[in-house]
Amino acid sequence: MRLSVKAEEVATFYGRMLDHEYTTKEVFRKNFFNDWRKEMTVEEREVIKSLDKCDFTEIHRYFVDKAAARKVLTREEKQKLKEEAEKLQQEFGYCILDGHREKIGNFKTEPPGLFRGRGDHPKMGMLKRRVMPEDVVINCSRDSKIPKPPAGHQWKEVRSDNTVMWLAAWTESIQNTIKYVMLNPCSKLKGEKAWQKFETARRLRGFVDEIRSQYQADWKSQEMKTRQRAVALYFIDKVRGLLAADTVGCCSLRVEHVQLHPEADGCQHASGSLVGKSVLRDELIGGRRQKPTHKRKRRGGAHCSAPATVKRRPRCRPGRGVALRPDRTSQPFTVLLRGALGNGMRVA
Repeated sequence: MRLSVKAEEVATFYGRMLDHEYTTKEVFRKNFFNDWRKEMTVEEREVIKSLDKCDFTEIHRYFVDKAAARKVLTREEKQKLKEEAEKLQQEFGYCILDGHREKIGNFKTEPPGLFRGRGDHPKMGMLKRRVMPEDVVINCSRDSKIPKPPAGHQWKEVRSDNTVMWLAAWTESIQNTIKYVMLNPCSKLKGEKAWQKFETARRLRGFVDEIRSQYQADWKSQEMKTRQRAVALYFIDKVRGLLAADTVGCCSLRVEHVQLHPEADGCQHASGSLVGKSVLRDELIGGRRQKPTHKRKRRGGAHCSAPATVKRRPRCRPGRGVALRPDRTSQPFTVLLRGALGNGMRVA
Protein backbone atom coordinates (compact mmCIF):
# COMPACT_ATOMS: atom_id res chain seq x y z
CA MET A 1 0.00 0.00 0.00
CA ARG A 2 1.37 3.43 -0.93
CA LEU A 3 1.16 5.78 2.05
CA SER A 4 0.87 9.54 2.18
CA VAL A 5 4.05 11.47 2.92
CA LYS A 6 3.27 12.09 6.61
CA ALA A 7 2.10 8.53 7.28
CA GLU A 8 5.10 7.08 5.48
CA GLU A 9 7.54 9.16 7.52
CA VAL A 10 6.06 7.97 10.82
CA ALA A 11 6.07 4.38 9.54
CA THR A 12 9.82 4.65 8.88
CA PHE A 13 10.39 5.67 12.51
CA TYR A 14 8.85 2.36 13.59
CA GLY A 15 10.38 0.27 10.81
CA ARG A 16 13.97 1.23 11.60
CA MET A 17 13.40 0.11 15.23
CA LEU A 18 11.95 -3.26 14.27
CA ASP A 19 14.84 -5.22 15.83
CA HIS A 20 14.66 -3.23 19.08
CA GLU A 21 12.91 -4.58 22.16
CA TYR A 22 10.77 -1.42 22.35
CA THR A 23 8.67 -2.67 19.43
CA THR A 24 7.70 -5.72 21.51
CA LYS A 25 6.27 -3.63 24.34
CA GLU A 26 2.50 -3.23 24.29
CA VAL A 27 2.54 0.38 25.56
CA PHE A 28 5.03 1.40 22.86
CA ARG A 29 3.02 -0.29 20.11
CA LYS A 30 -0.28 1.17 21.30
CA ASN A 31 1.02 4.74 21.57
CA PHE A 32 2.74 4.51 18.20
CA PHE A 33 -0.36 3.21 16.44
CA ASN A 34 -2.56 5.92 17.95
CA ASP A 35 -0.21 8.70 16.81
CA TRP A 36 0.38 7.05 13.45
CA ARG A 37 -3.33 7.00 12.69
CA LYS A 38 -3.49 10.74 13.40
CA GLU A 39 -1.05 11.29 10.52
CA MET A 40 -2.99 9.08 8.09
CA THR A 41 -5.52 10.22 5.55
CA VAL A 42 -9.16 9.17 5.89
CA GLU A 43 -8.66 6.46 3.25
CA GLU A 44 -5.58 5.10 5.04
CA ARG A 45 -7.43 4.90 8.35
CA GLU A 46 -10.17 2.90 6.64
CA VAL A 47 -7.63 0.29 5.51
CA ILE A 48 -5.11 0.25 8.40
CA LYS A 49 -6.98 -0.69 11.56
CA SER A 50 -4.54 -3.06 13.30
CA LEU A 51 -0.78 -2.79 13.83
CA ASP A 52 -0.46 -6.59 13.94
CA LYS A 53 -1.46 -6.78 10.28
CA CYS A 54 1.20 -4.28 9.16
CA ASP A 55 4.51 -5.51 7.75
CA PHE A 56 7.48 -3.17 8.28
CA THR A 57 10.21 -5.59 7.15
CA GLU A 58 10.87 -3.80 3.84
CA ILE A 59 11.36 -0.49 5.65
CA HIS A 60 13.64 -2.14 8.18
CA ARG A 61 15.68 -3.80 5.42
CA TYR A 62 16.17 -0.42 3.75
CA PHE A 63 17.78 1.04 6.87
CA VAL A 64 19.89 -2.09 7.43
CA ASP A 65 21.23 -1.84 3.87
CA LYS A 66 21.84 1.88 4.32
CA ALA A 67 23.85 1.26 7.50
CA ALA A 68 25.85 -1.47 5.75
CA ALA A 69 26.60 0.88 2.85
CA ARG A 70 28.01 3.49 5.26
CA LYS A 71 30.43 0.93 6.65
CA VAL A 72 32.02 0.26 3.25
CA LEU A 73 32.53 3.87 2.22
CA THR A 74 35.94 4.68 0.80
CA ARG A 75 38.35 6.96 2.61
CA GLU A 76 37.63 9.73 0.11
CA GLU A 77 33.87 9.43 0.63
CA LYS A 78 34.26 9.52 4.40
CA GLN A 79 36.51 12.56 4.12
CA LYS A 80 33.91 14.32 1.97
CA LEU A 81 31.18 13.67 4.57
CA LYS A 82 33.51 14.91 7.29
CA GLU A 83 34.18 18.11 5.37
CA GLU A 84 30.45 18.71 4.87
CA ALA A 85 29.84 18.26 8.60
CA GLU A 86 32.71 20.63 9.38
CA LYS A 87 31.24 23.21 7.00
CA LEU A 88 27.94 23.09 8.90
CA GLN A 89 29.85 23.36 12.18
CA GLN A 90 31.70 26.46 11.01
CA GLU A 91 28.51 28.11 9.75
CA PHE A 92 26.10 27.33 12.58
CA GLY A 93 28.24 25.99 15.43
CA TYR A 94 29.73 29.27 16.71
CA CYS A 95 28.51 32.50 18.27
CA ILE A 96 30.08 35.80 19.34
CA LEU A 97 30.08 36.23 23.13
CA ASP A 98 31.58 39.41 24.61
CA GLY A 99 33.59 39.87 21.44
CA HIS A 100 34.96 36.32 21.45
CA ARG A 101 34.04 33.54 19.02
CA GLU A 102 32.68 30.71 21.18
CA LYS A 103 31.70 27.19 20.16
CA ILE A 104 28.06 26.12 20.58
CA GLY A 105 27.44 22.77 22.24
CA ASN A 106 24.34 21.56 20.39
CA PHE A 107 23.45 23.70 17.40
CA LYS A 108 21.00 21.15 15.95
CA THR A 109 17.44 20.60 17.15
CA GLU A 110 16.28 17.09 17.96
CA PRO A 111 14.93 15.27 14.89
CA PRO A 112 11.40 13.84 14.84
CA GLY A 113 11.00 10.23 15.93
CA LEU A 114 9.34 7.94 18.43
CA PHE A 115 9.71 8.76 22.11
CA ARG A 116 11.46 6.06 24.13
CA GLY A 117 11.90 7.36 27.64
CA ARG A 118 13.53 5.43 30.46
CA GLY A 119 12.19 2.23 31.93
CA ASP A 120 8.52 1.53 31.25
CA HIS A 121 7.57 5.12 30.47
CA PRO A 122 3.80 5.48 29.84
CA LYS A 123 4.42 7.75 26.83
CA MET A 124 6.90 5.50 25.03
CA GLY A 125 6.08 5.13 21.35
CA MET A 126 4.44 8.53 21.00
CA LEU A 127 5.47 10.71 18.06
CA LYS A 128 8.07 13.42 18.73
CA ARG A 129 7.12 16.08 16.25
CA ARG A 130 9.53 18.04 14.10
CA VAL A 131 10.75 21.29 15.64
CA MET A 132 9.73 24.18 13.38
CA PRO A 133 11.09 27.76 13.41
CA GLU A 134 7.72 28.87 14.79
CA ASP A 135 8.53 26.78 17.92
CA VAL A 136 11.95 28.34 18.57
CA VAL A 137 12.79 31.28 20.83
CA ILE A 138 16.03 33.09 19.92
CA ASN A 139 18.07 34.76 22.67
CA CYS A 140 20.64 37.31 21.47
CA SER A 141 21.91 40.82 22.19
CA ARG A 142 19.79 43.81 21.21
CA ASP A 143 22.51 45.19 18.96
CA SER A 144 23.43 41.84 17.37
CA LYS A 145 22.45 40.54 13.97
CA ILE A 146 19.36 38.35 14.43
CA PRO A 147 19.74 35.02 12.61
CA LYS A 148 17.36 34.65 9.70
CA PRO A 149 14.72 31.90 9.88
CA PRO A 150 14.29 29.52 6.92
CA ALA A 151 12.40 30.95 3.95
CA GLY A 152 8.66 31.17 4.57
CA HIS A 153 9.00 30.87 8.34
CA GLN A 154 9.50 33.09 11.37
CA TRP A 155 10.80 32.63 14.90
CA LYS A 156 8.36 32.18 17.76
CA GLU A 157 10.10 35.00 19.64
CA VAL A 158 13.34 36.96 19.68
CA ARG A 159 14.43 38.18 23.10
CA SER A 160 17.49 39.68 24.78
CA ASP A 161 17.93 38.08 28.20
CA ASN A 162 21.49 38.34 29.52
CA THR A 163 20.61 36.56 32.79
CA VAL A 164 20.51 33.10 31.15
CA MET A 165 23.11 31.05 29.26
CA TRP A 166 20.95 29.53 26.51
CA LEU A 167 20.97 30.83 22.93
CA ALA A 168 17.76 29.23 21.67
CA ALA A 169 14.93 27.22 23.21
CA TRP A 170 11.87 25.25 22.20
CA THR A 171 9.25 23.11 23.97
CA GLU A 172 9.43 19.36 23.41
CA SER A 173 6.08 17.94 22.25
CA ILE A 174 5.86 14.80 24.41
CA GLN A 175 6.51 15.98 27.97
CA ASN A 176 6.29 19.73 27.34
CA THR A 177 9.81 20.21 28.65
CA ILE A 178 11.96 23.07 27.40
CA LYS A 179 15.05 22.15 25.38
CA TYR A 180 17.96 24.56 25.02
CA VAL A 181 20.83 25.37 22.70
CA MET A 182 23.76 25.98 25.03
CA LEU A 183 27.41 26.93 24.78
CA ASN A 184 30.06 24.24 24.52
CA PRO A 185 31.47 23.15 27.92
CA CYS A 186 34.87 24.44 26.78
CA SER A 187 33.55 27.97 26.24
CA LYS A 188 34.75 30.81 28.45
CA LEU A 189 31.40 31.39 30.19
CA LYS A 190 30.83 27.68 30.87
CA GLY A 191 34.39 27.34 32.11
CA GLU A 192 33.94 30.24 34.53
CA LYS A 193 30.78 28.68 35.95
CA ALA A 194 32.54 25.34 36.40
CA TRP A 195 35.51 27.10 38.03
CA GLN A 196 33.17 28.81 40.50
CA LYS A 197 31.64 25.45 41.45
CA PHE A 198 35.06 23.90 42.01
CA GLU A 199 36.11 26.89 44.09
CA THR A 200 33.01 26.40 46.24
CA ALA A 201 33.95 22.72 46.68
CA ARG A 202 37.51 23.74 47.54
CA ARG A 203 36.27 26.07 50.30
CA LEU A 204 33.85 23.39 51.50
CA ARG A 205 36.76 21.06 52.23
CA GLY A 206 37.54 22.96 55.41
CA PHE A 207 34.03 22.43 56.79
CA VAL A 208 33.50 18.71 56.09
CA ASP A 209 33.87 17.59 59.73
CA GLU A 210 31.51 20.34 60.87
CA ILE A 211 28.92 19.36 58.25
CA ARG A 212 29.13 15.68 59.26
CA SER A 213 28.62 16.56 62.91
CA GLN A 214 25.68 18.76 61.97
CA TYR A 215 23.82 16.21 59.84
CA GLN A 216 24.36 13.50 62.47
CA ALA A 217 22.82 15.84 65.06
CA ASP A 218 19.96 16.60 62.66
CA TRP A 219 18.93 12.91 62.62
CA LYS A 220 17.24 13.58 65.96
CA SER A 221 15.62 16.87 64.92
CA GLN A 222 11.95 17.46 65.69
CA GLU A 223 11.32 18.60 62.10
CA MET A 224 10.74 15.91 59.48
CA LYS A 225 12.25 18.07 56.72
CA THR A 226 15.48 18.51 58.67
CA ARG A 227 15.75 14.77 59.36
CA GLN A 228 15.16 13.97 55.68
CA ARG A 229 17.83 16.45 54.62
CA ALA A 230 20.27 14.93 57.11
CA VAL A 231 19.70 11.40 55.77
CA ALA A 232 20.12 12.66 52.19
CA LEU A 233 23.41 14.33 53.14
CA TYR A 234 24.55 11.11 54.80
CA PHE A 235 24.00 9.05 51.66
CA ILE A 236 25.66 11.67 49.45
CA ASP A 237 28.62 11.78 51.83
CA LYS A 238 29.08 8.02 52.22
CA VAL A 239 27.87 6.46 48.97
CA ARG A 240 28.71 9.06 46.31
CA GLY A 241 32.29 7.83 45.77
CA LEU A 242 31.24 4.21 45.21
CA LEU A 243 29.28 4.73 42.00
CA ALA A 244 31.28 4.36 38.79
CA ALA A 245 29.34 7.09 36.99
CA ASP A 246 29.54 9.38 40.04
CA THR A 247 25.76 9.80 40.21
CA VAL A 248 23.61 9.65 43.33
CA GLY A 249 19.84 9.30 43.31
CA CYS A 250 19.49 9.65 47.06
CA CYS A 251 16.44 11.91 46.98
CA SER A 252 14.34 9.15 45.39
CA LEU A 253 14.81 7.09 48.57
CA ARG A 254 11.62 6.95 50.67
CA VAL A 255 10.58 5.24 53.90
CA GLU A 256 8.85 2.39 52.07
CA HIS A 257 12.16 1.51 50.39
CA VAL A 258 13.83 0.62 53.71
CA GLN A 259 13.26 -2.40 55.96
CA LEU A 260 14.71 -2.61 59.47
CA HIS A 261 15.78 -6.00 60.84
CA PRO A 262 16.55 -7.29 64.39
CA GLU A 263 19.96 -6.70 65.89
CA ALA A 264 22.64 -9.35 65.43
CA ASP A 265 26.12 -9.32 66.96
CA GLY A 266 25.40 -5.89 68.42
CA CYS A 267 24.80 -4.38 64.99
CA GLN A 268 21.52 -3.13 63.55
CA HIS A 269 20.54 -4.39 60.10
CA ALA A 270 18.64 -2.59 57.37
CA SER A 271 17.92 -3.36 53.73
CA GLY A 272 16.24 -1.35 51.02
CA SER A 273 15.37 -1.22 47.36
CA LEU A 274 14.71 1.77 45.11
CA VAL A 275 14.85 2.79 41.47
CA GLY A 276 17.83 5.10 41.08
CA LYS A 277 19.63 6.77 38.21
CA SER A 278 18.88 5.46 34.69
CA VAL A 279 15.94 3.48 36.14
CA LEU A 280 18.33 0.91 37.60
CA ARG A 281 17.20 -0.71 40.80
CA ASP A 282 19.46 -0.17 43.81
CA GLU A 283 19.60 -2.80 46.55
CA LEU A 284 20.92 -1.43 49.85
CA ILE A 285 21.95 -4.05 52.39
CA GLY A 286 23.25 -2.80 55.72
CA GLY A 287 24.65 -4.69 58.71
CA ARG A 288 27.08 -7.60 58.54
CA ARG A 289 28.89 -8.01 55.29
CA GLN A 290 27.45 -10.92 53.35
CA LYS A 291 29.59 -13.87 52.38
CA PRO A 292 30.63 -13.31 48.75
CA THR A 293 29.64 -15.74 46.04
CA HIS A 294 33.20 -15.70 44.74
CA LYS A 295 36.24 -13.50 45.25
CA ARG A 296 38.46 -11.71 42.82
CA LYS A 297 41.72 -10.30 44.09
CA ARG A 298 42.53 -6.68 43.35
CA ARG A 299 45.47 -4.43 44.08
CA GLY A 300 46.27 -3.95 47.74
CA GLY A 301 45.07 -7.43 48.64
CA ALA A 302 41.38 -6.42 48.71
CA HIS A 303 38.65 -8.72 47.46
CA CYS A 304 35.63 -7.67 45.43
CA SER A 305 32.51 -9.72 46.08
CA ALA A 306 30.19 -10.27 43.14
CA PRO A 307 27.52 -12.73 42.01
CA ALA A 308 28.50 -15.36 39.47
CA THR A 309 26.35 -13.71 36.77
CA VAL A 310 28.36 -10.48 36.67
CA LYS A 311 29.32 -9.52 33.11
CA ARG A 312 31.34 -6.38 33.87
CA ARG A 313 32.91 -5.72 37.23
CA PRO A 314 33.67 -2.23 38.57
CA ARG A 315 36.58 -1.29 40.75
CA CYS A 316 36.50 -2.27 44.42
CA ARG A 317 38.37 0.12 46.67
CA PRO A 318 40.91 -1.57 48.97
CA GLY A 319 40.22 -1.48 52.67
CA ARG A 320 36.55 -0.53 52.36
CA GLY A 321 33.60 -2.63 53.46
CA VAL A 322 31.65 -1.60 50.40
CA ALA A 323 31.28 -3.16 46.95
CA LEU A 324 29.21 -2.15 43.94
CA ARG A 325 27.83 -5.12 42.05
CA PRO A 326 26.19 -4.67 38.64
CA ASP A 327 24.39 -7.51 36.88
CA ARG A 328 23.46 -6.40 33.37
CA THR A 329 21.24 -9.42 32.82
CA SER A 330 18.71 -8.34 35.43
CA GLN A 331 19.83 -4.69 35.83
CA PRO A 332 20.13 -4.45 39.63
CA PHE A 333 22.81 -2.44 41.37
CA THR A 334 23.73 -3.82 44.78
CA VAL A 335 25.62 -1.83 47.38
CA LEU A 336 26.84 -3.69 50.46
CA LEU A 337 27.17 -1.28 53.38
CA ARG A 338 28.81 -2.82 56.42
CA GLY A 339 27.28 -1.25 59.52
CA ALA A 340 25.32 1.28 57.47
CA LEU A 341 22.67 1.84 60.11
CA GLY A 342 24.46 0.37 63.11
CA ASN A 343 25.94 2.46 65.91
CA GLY A 344 24.88 5.88 64.66
CA MET A 345 24.69 5.10 60.93
CA ARG A 346 28.40 4.63 60.32
CA VAL A 347 29.92 3.09 57.23
CA ALA A 348 32.97 1.05 58.13
